[in-house]
Amino acid sequence: MAKKHPLPVRGTTSDGLAVAIDQVDSGYLTQLAGWGDFNRKADDALQAEGLALPGEFCASVRRGPTTVWRIAPGRALVRSDTALGFESAIDLSVLDLSDARVCLTLEGPGVSGLFSRVTALDFADAAFPVGHFAQTAIHHVSVLIDRHGRDQFTVLIPTTFATSLTSFLADHLTAEMATKPANGLSSRKE
Repeated sequence: MAKKHPLPVRGTTSDGLAVAIDQVDSGYLTQLAGWGDFNRKADDALQAEGLALPGEFCASVRRGPTTVWRIAPGRALVRSDTALGFESAIDLSVLDLSDARVCLTLEGPGVSGLFSRVTALDFADAAFPVGHFAQTAIHHVSVLIDRHGRDQFTVLIPTTFATSLTSFLADHLTAEMATKPANGLSSRKE
């Protein structure tokens, strides 16, 4: 059984690099799906909300706190702070996944190394640049990992695996001293 780690969790990787893991409100998570002329229909629905369909499957589109991921042919996933008006979209299937996913944030100079240890992807800056995402697995569970800053990632995981995956990630870290914040700099006055 997975341990329940109180969040946020702060620690260091085996390389001594800091990582902070926290859970944030996932807001509204909406999947758009369609057939036929999905790209045009989805882009029209997204443009009505001031957004756009990403041109690539690995790139995300952001506008403030809202993110659009093109997760498959004929599918897009939208995370937003407010409900968006997709219900009126013609010939698109709109599915609310807000309660089906938990959103974790991982920050710090050790995050890329941590992810490289628990997934089969290369998280080097050149291979996984800011503004890109990947759908992969952590400990046999499907996740979406989005890089929105050099040392900042968002991970969407199924709600039913939130405790076990958070524990799995936290167990790969060594606990830090309370005087050392997540950025790896000492907060003690010298």
